[in-house]
Amino acid sequence: MIHILITSHGGMAEGMMQSVKMLVGEQEHLDYVTFGEEMGSDELDELYGEKITGVSPDNQYLVLCDIKGGTPFNVVSRYSFKNEDVAVIYGMNLPILIEAIVQCGNPDTKLKDLAEYLQQQSVTTIGLSEL
Repeated sequence: MIHILITSHGGMAEGMMQSVKMLVGEQEHLDYVTFGEEMGSDELDELYGEKITGVSPDNQYLVLCDIKGGTPFNVVSRYSFKNEDVAVIYGMNLPILIEAIVQCGNPDTKLKDLAEYLQQQSVTTIGLSEL
């Protein structure tokens, strides 16, 4: 099973949770962590430690972050450095999150393949409106 954890500065992750619920319904294996203004990196790491538990080949985590180099990305990336069953992707947006949810519905989905697929799909999730 692949769990999806979304994380951001401020309320972006919580807002994306609400949008996902509106678009595709409640998702059992989707959770979020918000990095608040008054938080430090140690407190944020504690929150990740509470969410990313029991990591194994049968219990993997895909973490979607708002931006590369920000505190949420830097702190949660340490989990992926320690364990190949955790993958961290930055540049999260709603289309990529929904695609991740859809792909995780397939029990044969492998974390590494999913992370690579989502990275490839990201070029199609942003564009200029044309007539």
